[in-house]
Amino acid sequence: MTMTDGHRPRVAVVNDYEVVIAGLAAILEPFGEQIELVDSFLVDEPLDHSVDIALYDTFGRQGLEEMELGKLLGRPEVKQVAVYSFNFDDDAVQQALRAGAAGYLSKASPAKELVSQLCEIADGEQVVSGPHGASRSTREERGWPGRDLGLSEREAEVVALAALGRRNAQIAEALFVSVDTVKTHLARSFRKLGVHNRTELSALIHRRPSFRRLLPDAD
Repeated sequence: MTMTDGHRPRVAVVNDYEVVIAGLAAILEPFGEQIELVDSFLVDEPLDHSVDIALYDTFGRQGLEEMELGKLLGRPEVKQVAVYSFNFDDDAVQQALRAGAAGYLSKASPAKELVSQLCEIADGEQVVSGPHGASRSTREERGWPGRDLGLSEREAEVVALAALGRRNAQIAEALFVSVDTVKTHLARSFRKLGVHNRTELSALIHRRPSFRRLLPDAD
């Protein structure tokens, strides 16, 4: 599927963790005949050219859709935004769509299906893919911070937010889960990482290359 004017949709990936960007780019790159992967950037970072779709990976940023998507959609060089997430809580989906997202796409979708959905969005359709029913997962293709340390993707996201100074209630609100769920993920992560408190956790995380974040270019 292609855009109605015949050119491939120009897609840019949005997130601030290097390993997340690299993993998603690796998923999309083999589909160069259908889409053009042109860039990766931060929400507040300038772009040198326009893109048809900004593919917004929510790792480490969930719960901020209305503010962050509003920033993206307010940029003239970004035509549409699609959210890429494994969190399909109805409130999360509706929040993103209310903010103006043209799609809410599942990380459980096979790469071919994801690319097809991006093309549909570029053609003007609103696409919401379900969290279940994918023929295979892109889990082995994707990357996330802490995977090298044995953390699951959900554990890694809780750890990333905790290392940024968010409290349990803030993390729960950001991820649309209960505070008890956050506590469970943190307890498991502490055991896996061999740390005993948030201070030790933050010190470890900030030293790990897999948790390296992209930063805006200095003025």
